[in-house]
Amino acid sequence: MDKLVYKTFGTTRNVSKLIIFLHGYNSNIADVEPYAEMLAQKIPDSLIIVPEAPEASERNPLKKQWYALTDVDPERRRRKPETSTDEIVAIYNRTGQRISKAAKEINRFITALQKQYGAANKNTYIMGFSQGAMLAIFTGLTRRYKLGGVFPFAGIVCGKDTLEKELSSKPDVYLFHGTSDLSVQYKTLDFTKEWLETHGINWEAVEYDGIEHRLIEDEMEDAAEIIRRPA
Repeated sequence: MDKLVYKTFGTTRNVSKLIIFLHGYNSNIADVEPYAEMLAQKIPDSLIIVPEAPEASERNPLKKQWYALTDVDPERRRRKPETSTDEIVAIYNRTGQRISKAAKEINRFITALQKQYGAANKNTYIMGFSQGAMLAIFTGLTRRYKLGGVFPFAGIVCGKDTLEKELSSKPDVYLFHGTSDLSVQYKTLDFTKEWLETHGINWEAVEYDGIEHRLIEDEMEDAAEIIRRPA
């Protein structure tokens, strides 16, 4: 994955903040490009890197995925309101080896970018939407060195059994989720909070009333405000 196709936003000179933004399942760079541009405008001297997943989506060959989901949830029960949080967590847990493999490759990608732009781990941030949010969590928590922060938009701790075995660092995690999200169901946010707390990981959560499964500018503003905080 070190040969990923990616697009840059913001500055490539004197980079003070390096941000890796992962798109979601059945998606691509274009889908998150407007939000990467917002971040670049809101965080001075930042470089936002948006890589594209290497796999063609199992749902649409014109889109991309970080790893497959159809076979672990053929009936898409994870998206049904009547499905319990425990069952949803179990569905995502079955992708542990896949997300682990993707996270290792993303971490190699991050290291290469850090060397290229002279960015320290404390000034490097990873964020993502949906499947990209899940991968951002797994990547940040299994990286050998602590990142400046992890920013999942509409995510969940995925592959928890594998993640527990590979947990290597504990960066702060900032959770963003819409209260009307039925794709990565909002009710699972409590599980993610509890999992992080149980494993000694600091977290903050921002919840958006009535927002479904999508990115919004308010999330970019709130994430940018956190990243702009004095050290």
